[in-house]
Amino acid sequence: MTSARRPAGFAGLPVQAQGVQGDHAGIASRGAANVIDALVLFVALIGLYLGVAAVAFLWRPRTFSFPAPSWGLVAAISCTMTGLYFAVAWMTTGRTYGDRVLGLRVVAHSGGRVHAARALARAVLCLAFPVGLLWVALDRNSRSVQDLIVRTSVIYDWSPHTSD
Repeated sequence: MTSARRPAGFAGLPVQAQGVQGDHAGIASRGAANVIDALVLFVALIGLYLGVAAVAFLWRPRTFSFPAPSWGLVAAISCTMTGLYFAVAWMTTGRTYGDRVLGLRVVAHSGGRVHAARALARAVLCLAFPVGLLWVALDRNSRSVQDLIVRTSVIYDWSPHTSD
């Protein structure tokens, strides 16, 4: 990525970050961000389950028992929550919580913000074909299969603003 396409906050970054600001993110940092996002989503799912259990308890305290959802329902809710988490994060700020921790941002091919349809398509592809992330290790621009299909990239960006 040329310096002309680097985010505006480049000059105020620590010296260690300036060397890679705007560069394509590799498999290790993207994988670490995904692990953090998986933990965030796991905690959210546990919170949802406990919330449903609390409502059930308040509704009928004498006959309360913890809910026992089917694996199919758990999978459907998990996939829906994950897809929405990714799509909303990518179309609003360009980053999930894991991306923020690792200093990553998802950008459109032009370097700008990822719009709703592209963010949703990328989220669906990430859920349907997660092994596509491994292509990052082989692509010279560190793009996953999902990035190639929807024309996005993941870059290092420690600036607090969005990439509009």
